[in-house]
Amino acid sequence: MRGWANKRLDMSGMAWLRAVSACAQPDLAEGASSLEQKWDPDGAGMAGLSVRSLFDLWLRAQRWPPGDRIVFTALTVSDMPYIARANGLHVVALDIDPVTGEPDADALADLIDERTRAVVFAHLFGARAQTDAARQVAHANGVAFVEDCAEAYFGPHWRGHPNSDMALFSFGPIKSATAVGGGLARVADASVREEMRRLAAAMPTQSRADQFQRLAKFGLLNVLAWPGAFGPLMRMLDTVGPGHDAVIQRLTRGFPGPGLLSRIRRRPSSALVRTLGDRLDDGDNPIRRRIEPANRLIAGLGGACIPTSQAEEHSYWLVPVLAPDPSALVDNLAASGFHATQGRSFAVVEHDDPDDGPPPEGARTLFEHAVFLPFDPVVPGPVLDSLAAIVRAELERQHGAESRLSVSMG
Repeated sequence: MRGWANKRLDMSGMAWLRAVSACAQPDLAEGASSLEQKWDPDGAGMAGLSVRSLFDLWLRAQRWPPGDRIVFTALTVSDMPYIARANGLHVVALDIDPVTGEPDADALADLIDERTRAVVFAHLFGARAQTDAARQVAHANGVAFVEDCAEAYFGPHWRGHPNSDMALFSFGPIKSATAVGGGLARVADASVREEMRRLAAAMPTQSRADQFQRLAKFGLLNVLAWPGAFGPLMRMLDTVGPGHDAVIQRLTRGFPGPGLLSRIRRRPSSALVRTLGDRLDDGDNPIRRRIEPANRLIAGLGGACIPTSQAEEHSYWLVPVLAPDPSALVDNLAASGFHATQGRSFAVVEHDDPDDGPPPEGARTLFEHAVFLPFDPVVPGPVLDSLAAIVRAELERQHGAESRLSVSMG
């Protein structure tokens, strides 16, 4: 049986070979400066080993007193609030709507006090969210506004809202237009940007060997993700191992294992800088090729609840559906060779102090009920149609069971 992986490396064979060859080239005399100029000709660009690295540098450059507060929209990658706490900050959660993925600006206003320093707003699943209201509330209260655009790369022409204090973009292993690592940021405040550069200059540089090992690892995983190999691999891991989903999620983490801060506090190698520049040269092509097949899949899902799908602009990094029984949907799809998953590296952000505000119930609903479908632009249209039909039938069954249960209890 053929199998369809949840995420494959968004990099052509030729791009991968160029990235490998970059590991053998001499170091760039100018470091990352030419890449930063290409990314943002106005001079506000900053390149890093990852989004996590850039966020950590930005927080260190601020030198805020321990105990000052930072607000996160309540569904994000778990490492982001961890980094904030590691820098001495008190984390507050801003709940989101489980369907739109966006927060309520009035709720944000209620969370801000005199010790709040920043709001970190995550664009989810490839959607470009509406940030105006939240950004205006933050700035009206003298609070910095950070756009976490790690999931919403649209090509080099969009670098976040020009009035945001920082916008972060990821080129990690499972991201669109991946460089198998790396992050780019637009940092508005020149003094903060220069302090980030000063701090970065004191950090060690990622080795070429490290970048080569990452390319080799994810290149091999990409070969194993081809349908003819992935189906037997799924069956083997489900039979003799901990299960295919557990193994794949562990292998595809960008920074696995303990010691996160020591691993992100490094500068990108020249090999990674070159590969990031190559991906910028691709323009919006990696995004445009996702839109038509994503629209086909979404149309086939009929009335399924698809978080963020109504966003005005969407790059479809992920396609989630909400299911009453997400585990049953995942198992049903796996039986047909489709690797759907729950959670991935997401986490619900919790208040450090429960008295800081209402619990993030919307984010929890989204986290607990979202199933991420194995969408990839290389999946043939008829296979996407089959995937949609299986999801639609299972959701109809689950909603029917819910209706029968409510009637019997009534």
